[in-house]
Amino acid sequence: MSMIKDTKAAQEVKALKDFHEMMSNDPARACYGPKHVQVAHEQLAIQTLLITDELFRNADIPSRKKYVELAESVENAGGTAHIFSSMHISGEQLQQLTGIAAILRFPMPELEDLEM
Repeated sequence: MSMIKDTKAAQEVKALKDFHEMMSNDPARACYGPKHVQVAHEQLAIQTLLITDELFRNADIPSRKKYVELAESVENAGGTAHIFSSMHISGEQLQQLTGIAAILRFPMPELEDLEM
């Protein structure tokens, strides 16, 4: 069990669980969808970025570049970026939420007013 804890999949499952808990307990500190995540990132609000490998390794070069730069920028700002495998159940669950989500450093209730 301790070996499983150290795996990447276990970290992703924990990050997704933390995201769902934040959505339930403090929804102003969690967001999903490309537009909401981008606006949160512009405010340097992202603590943890969750993104599927389908977005991160997109065949469309400009789209892929956008998500790779987003992940690198979040890490450069002191956050964490998790890239979820679409072959794992956690990646499938994240894909159902548009494929991208974030846990925020501080509440951003104004995100709820933005259109997806």
